[in-house]
Amino acid sequence: MFPLATGGETLVIKIPLPGDKYYLVENRQAVGYDKVQPDVGILILKVNPSAVEGTGTVQVMDADPGSANLSHATFRLDQPGRELFVDRQNNVAIVPLWSQGETLGVLVTAAAKGADALQATQMIRKLWKQGAHKGAKKQIVDDCLSAYRQYDFKRSSELARQAL
Repeated sequence: MFPLATGGETLVIKIPLPGDKYYLVENRQAVGYDKVQPDVGILILKVNPSAVEGTGTVQVMDADPGSANLSHATFRLDQPGRELFVDRQNNVAIVPLWSQGETLGVLVTAAAKGADALQATQMIRKLWKQGAHKGAKKQIVDDCLSAYRQYDFKRSSELARQAL
């Protein structure tokens, strides 16, 4: 997803929930009119269009509710405790992925797969940081990514573990 403030092909992901509620997932970065925001990363908003105005039409799914004034509201792969959003009631898990230029990837999967998806994401990120996607281990990285895209997160993690 491109940062909301810069525009681009994909700016937001809408995840329908039961009734008329839904999640909006945005990539918020310190660019454009968002330069003054206190945090960057994946912002998740729960929207309830039926709510009476002023009573929670939009709710921020705060990644760190203990921080003041939503100062750590975004989900980020590089921040322990803020790298996974899970809503078991609605069977949704959201994992922020690695950045590629100004875009930031996001994975939406079932709640039960959230922890495995996060582990696979972190393992792939370690491989990527080691430069394995360019060297002799490129095929292993490709295999990890292939398993990941098929939502086989356990296999993806195992392949990455073997390469590390």
